[in-house]
Amino acid sequence: MPKRPVSNPLALAVLACVWERPMYPYEITTTLRERGKQDSIRLNFGSLYAVIRSLESNGLIRAARTEREGNRPERIVYEITPAGMTEALDWMRDLLARPVKEYPDFEAGLSLLPILAPGEARRCLEERLERLD
Repeated sequence: MPKRPVSNPLALAVLACVWERPMYPYEITTTLRERGKQDSIRLNFGSLYAVIRSLESNGLIRAARTEREGNRPERIVYEITPAGMTEALDWMRDLLARPVKEYPDFEAGLSLLPILAPGEARRCLEERLERLD
């Protein structure tokens, strides 16, 4: 697997958003939240700007235009580049096709379950089940 110029999953989500249409950063965040992506990708506004700078410096997105509404500050609208499209496709293919060992916290907890008394383990798992409903 080749080394990615940007490897944060948020970067792939940004590429996917601006592939649909050019967007400014706040719109990207709103779109990702509306689609529930915070359940699978760590979203925070500070990280988003760092990811956008990195994608732009690697030639994967570019500033398409600057907009201003009323007295609000200017905002930069970003679009995907041909290199960004290629990177997004390669990245998605790799994510879906290449198995990797992942270490989810819940799986780790299950593997160490005997530390807890059976009743407590059951209560914890029931609490988890309630939170999932």
